[in-house]
Amino acid sequence: MSTSTSTNPNPNQTHGSPSEIPYTIPLPEGIPKGHTTHTESTTTIFLPKAGAFLNPVQHYNRDMSVAVIRAWNELRKEELEAKFRKKLAKNGGVSKKQAKKLKQDGVTVDEQSNLPDGAEEVQVKDEQPVAGPSTERKFRAPSINILEALAATGLRSIRYAKEIPNVKYVLANDLSPSACEAMRRNVTFNGVGEDSLPTRKPWQPPVKEDGTSTPVENGEGEVKEESTTADVKVESEETAEVEDGLEPKDKVGRRPGCRGRVKINEGDACAFMYSHRSPVGPTSRVDVVDLDPYGTAAPFIDAAIGCISDGGLLAITCTDLAVLAGQQYPEKCYSNYGGVNVHAEYTHEAALRLVLHSLATCAARYGRYITPLLSFSIDFYVRLFVRINTGPEQVKRLSSKTGVVYTCNFCETSVIQPFGRIVERETAKGVVRESFKTHAGPTAKNGSNCEECGGTMHLGGPLWLGPIQDPEFAKRVMKDIPTQEKEYKTFPRMLGMLSLAAQELPDPFFFTANRVAKCLHMSSMPLNKILSALLNGGYKISRSHAQAGAIKTDAPRSFIFDIMREEAKTTPIRIDKIAEGSPARKLISKPMTHTIDFTPHPDASLERTGKETFYQINPLPNWGPAPRAKSIQVAVPPTTEKRKVDEVDDSKVENKKTKIEDNGFENDVILPQTQEDVIALKVEKEMDEEEMMNLQ
Repeated sequence: MSTSTSTNPNPNQTHGSPSEIPYTIPLPEGIPKGHTTHTESTTTIFLPKAGAFLNPVQHYNRDMSVAVIRAWNELRKEELEAKFRKKLAKNGGVSKKQAKKLKQDGVTVDEQSNLPDGAEEVQVKDEQPVAGPSTERKFRAPSINILEALAATGLRSIRYAKEIPNVKYVLANDLSPSACEAMRRNVTFNGVGEDSLPTRKPWQPPVKEDGTSTPVENGEGEVKEESTTADVKVESEETAEVEDGLEPKDKVGRRPGCRGRVKINEGDACAFMYSHRSPVGPTSRVDVVDLDPYGTAAPFIDAAIGCISDGGLLAITCTDLAVLAGQQYPEKCYSNYGGVNVHAEYTHEAALRLVLHSLATCAARYGRYITPLLSFSIDFYVRLFVRINTGPEQVKRLSSKTGVVYTCNFCETSVIQPFGRIVERETAKGVVRESFKTHAGPTAKNGSNCEECGGTMHLGGPLWLGPIQDPEFAKRVMKDIPTQEKEYKTFPRMLGMLSLAAQELPDPFFFTANRVAKCLHMSSMPLNKILSALLNGGYKISRSHAQAGAIKTDAPRSFIFDIMREEAKTTPIRIDKIAEGSPARKLISKPMTHTIDFTPHPDASLERTGKETFYQINPLPNWGPAPRAKSIQVAVPPTTEKRKVDEVDDSKVENKKTKIEDNGFENDVILPQTQEDVIALKVEKEMDEEEMMNLQ
């Protein structure tokens, strides 16, 4: 997976002049000293050697985010247009203002739904036909605002502005002053700043031949103030460039219909998101929030969910897989996400469900609920795309979608225990009513021993038990990305991951043939043979995106072990090689409870059908998370005057602390670059003060 483009074979090299880089605006001061360049798609940014964070490995993350937000935006438009048409039909094809005027004039309007498509009928009191409105009202979707809370260099925000249509503003925030300085430079360099676009002229109504103007209403009687879609199209075509096989772009590389601008804010991420919690007003809610922190996103979840409008999208990344999916740190996992990690081969899927549980419980406090669209475990992080809505009735269903899991430490059989259940009852009048009940739990004895092998069961969760993928939405994204195949340098992997998400069953957890065979001291069976047995037994099957060779099914674990026992009839197991008292002996000796049929099934193949990449092998050495952004050293002289902060050259930075001697004073002061650095610096200061008090 290369991060370069056809216009820049080596994106990390230092260019001689900014004017040589396509889709950019030359800076007056030229290329900053001590900076390198990085290019993705049509976006090129300057990277300082210290003080800002960018991981080229997450090129795939950024490509997928652009594609998902584009697909969500189209879905949002369709939903809003459906509401618009329904409301229009209710008023007889006219706006509320026109309907009110007709009512005052004594005119009644028939419902649009009773007429043929495109027909309108208006009647007066004496049943005489009257001509309907002369102007057909058209739907125009409102623009969207995107908030990136931890923007660092601003690469992701700039790509959103250039590649996602209908975006008005991308609000890019970072706590680091040096990162914000880098963002301002990069935004200007790419021509997507607040003042980079020409001011649109107010819309003027068309003029008739007699010189009078005809007002045209938009929405609920509001006159258009911005240029129409046709005006935007003409303006973009004037400066559009067409590359071989690519979309036409303007001089700074925007895709058609993309006119977003980037606003930069320097400050605390949570405080910035909390300032957008109001449903209305100048700092109203945003439509998309992107959280991509270094490590856990737990400190930002509450603020992010509160500032997203209904139907909006939350894109969240967590790179602390050692906590979410590791064999250690259960206490840290619980403190961050409200659940304990699961020790099994499906721990990466459990990690996704732990994050979803944290999101769902946080949203429920405010009467909101989540709808997972796509959930991916990728490389060294998890990436989730979740819709946020408000609905007290849906919040009541959360207990039935949340629960704990008991996992056997030997055969990895899982027993899922939901917290609640929904009971539907039909009244005498035929109305179905729902009631919410608690769920019966296992006894202490049954919960501590595996019913398959007798092994010890470990407790994991609470976690999300509902679906983690929306197959229809995955297909929507898959349908959209081939039109921009040359725009996405990670297209094969995107297509493969989306293909897996579209077929993935909603049932929690998966198994692999190798792990099941290991429990019974057998050789692994051919995958098609296992899949045929499951399909012949009437069960569903699918792959899992989280691990190569993984199989998801709604079959019980006992059926899977019966497959192995049936295979053992033709391939005997060396029982003498298994220690006495081993759980494997109990698994092998347990009688079969299902009939197994190995007849080849036509749907047993799960191989890829095109150029998609299901499970990518790391293409470069040391593939993984990049080091945290370096702190910048500053010298503070002992004076009562206003302190002056001077950045020190990166070559002087060693082990994050460099002693600076100037005019007889010596200090080690670190300028925090991330939210975590601020907390660590505060704790260190408190410890130093406590130590001084003890010495006194």
